Amino acid sequence: MNKIIIIAISFIFYNCACQERSIAVENLSASYESWVAGVRGGGSGINFYVDLKTELSKEIELKKVIFRGYEVPFEKQDNFHFIARIKTEGNQQKFDGDDSQIYTSPKNALTLAENEAILIFLKNGKEIRQTIKEVKEKPMLLYPSAKPKN
Repeated sequence: MNKIIIIAISFIFYNCACQERSIAVENLSASYESWVAGVRGGGSGINFYVDLKTELSKEIELKKVIFRGYEVPFEKQDNFHFIARIKTEGNQQKFDGDDSQIYTSPKNALTLAENEAILIFLKNGKEIRQTIKEVKEKPMLLYPSAKPKN
């Protein structure tokens, strides 16, 4: 009898833990697009997008993404759209006499597949990580070096 009670309690805790770790994966789509500035030294990066089908509940907040070794915070566009702007090392150039540091987004030691990401949520102040296996790639943005003439 004691074994049955222990198994039942374990099953309940297991189900609660799984639900807490799994936040709204079916409720969102994740995509990214790489970009390169049209001028030498203008920088490059990745824009990472999360689009929700329904709003997150009030106790859940989308904080950061870990993608391709970078960990950056999200900017909330509205209640359904979030963007994380990752600045990469490409197309960065220092000029003679330039003492400024080249800025790139902070790195994270986690190793993921090319199209995997980890979304970091806060739920009632507790950090919850959710792995996204299939992040969709959008066509690369190539910014022109000068404004097109009309």
